[in-house]
Amino acid sequence: MKHLSLVITILLLIPLFNSLTAQAGPINQPSRLSTGEILSLSASDAYPTLSEPVSLLVTVQGGATERFNETILISDEFHGLVATDGHITWIAGNVTEPPITLTIGNQASYKKKIPWYPSIVGNHTFHVIAGSFPVQNLTMSVSFDVEGVISPSFGHPSILTKDTTNELQVTMSETRTTTEAPLQILATKLQAGDCSPSYSLDNMTSVWRTWVNAGPDHIQDELIGEYNISSIPDGFYDIIVETSKQSYTWQHAVKIQTNTSKEITIAQLTDIHIGKYANFANKKKELANLITYMNENIHPDFVIVSGDSVDWYNKKSLRNVFNDFKGAFLACDAPVFTTPGNHERYGNSLLFLYYPFTNLTSYLRFVNPLSDYSFDYGNVNFVFLDSGYDYSRWEIQPQIWNTTPEGSGLTATQIFLLNTTWGDAQLNQIISMHHPAVYDSNDTGLGAVPNNLPSGNNNCIAFNRGVFIDYCIKNNVSLVLTGHTHENHVFNSVGKTPLNLTAWPLFIQTRSSTLSGSDNGGRILHIKNGVVLSYEYLAFA
Repeated sequence: MKHLSLVITILLLIPLFNSLTAQAGPINQPSRLSTGEILSLSASDAYPTLSEPVSLLVTVQGGATERFNETILISDEFHGLVATDGHITWIAGNVTEPPITLTIGNQASYKKKIPWYPSIVGNHTFHVIAGSFPVQNLTMSVSFDVEGVISPSFGHPSILTKDTTNELQVTMSETRTTTEAPLQILATKLQAGDCSPSYSLDNMTSVWRTWVNAGPDHIQDELIGEYNISSIPDGFYDIIVETSKQSYTWQHAVKIQTNTSKEITIAQLTDIHIGKYANFANKKKELANLITYMNENIHPDFVIVSGDSVDWYNKKSLRNVFNDFKGAFLACDAPVFTTPGNHERYGNSLLFLYYPFTNLTSYLRFVNPLSDYSFDYGNVNFVFLDSGYDYSRWEIQPQIWNTTPEGSGLTATQIFLLNTTWGDAQLNQIISMHHPAVYDSNDTGLGAVPNNLPSGNNNCIAFNRGVFIDYCIKNNVSLVLTGHTHENHVFNSVGKTPLNLTAWPLFIQTRSSTLSGSDNGGRILHIKNGVVLSYEYLAFA
């Protein structure tokens, strides 16, 4: 009976307790988030490296009585390093990403995975808004994918003309724990070949340094030093930099000359495909023949390699195909500027089981630590862009296998930097990237990339194609040099063959330099006083 009386007493007191708590409000209880409000922000990697695709994960509150579409707005406020005008410089900016739509229903929460492709080494703060709810922030640090000399390098050399400048800029990067001593340069020298005399650069005229987070207890030091080279003889040099950690070398990284001619010649080679996978034979011999021909007959001021420098690589292979590619070009008398294609990312031993290859580490380590950059030469602004990884390789067409997949394209950050930093509309511009932006036919079949532009989009970049074409029309771009299709084409902005071959901008595709049999060769540009005179493809007989 005592227990029964106690139970009855408790039951009678419950309504009174509920009434009192209702009047006082919840005590130390968090209020329920509104439908559509952001619950959490995270990233697949809080410390990504340059050109490493990252996923931003946005989780929002569900519980809607009726389904509706919520718009997610993201902006990237950054402070970081960008390669422009032959130098690496620190800039700040804010890039707005394309809006994201997320459908919300009566589930407890909803998640959206948003891809992001880093183009700027430095510190990023993402400001994320879902509808009219308060801004949420996510911080991230991007570091270089490799240590050592970032610039100049084999694929991003410095051409120094003494009648313009006597300063060589050297950018270094090293990762350390927070308790280790900062990066310190002990010695820098230039050497023209293995048996040639070397020249020590002891007269550093300026130094600038910063660091970015590379992990919970690691930071990456970035150091930029400038050296006076007025006393160094004209020539083509390797650069060797010794730090307190180790010694780093890039071959064919610095060319010094007294002046620049008003008439310049540039050779574009593309889709060289060094290695053996899709090809039955390594194309190193064909490349060596092309380089010999250029040295003896063309004498270019520099060479552009617009992607697919290698065919396929396997990290377990005894032969490094990137070193094969680089080794062949060490016989070239001219500097080489490179940009990546889709094949530089093919590092899976089971290539036939297609997976979206995105890893550029081997290319960045052995060829060029930078994926985007610009420089001026001969009164022309040259811009080099990474047009991305395979985006829609598995289109189902009558031939089933689509051998030339689209590139993922250009990011909002690349477009922002093209407008603000890399591009210079006061000069004639020439842009080089691997995938085309214009074609004369459209994608077809299941998985095809939609198109609402006048030009065809087959084999082209998927993202920001229209924005890029519009930039070229409005900003004094003469030529967009690409490869990828292994075909020779010259198109105008609507995918037609132009009646006037100087009706800039022209969107050019160049055939494979080593897979074209008797037509192996490259496109030769002749430029005078900043004006393109010709750009014909030449078979190197």
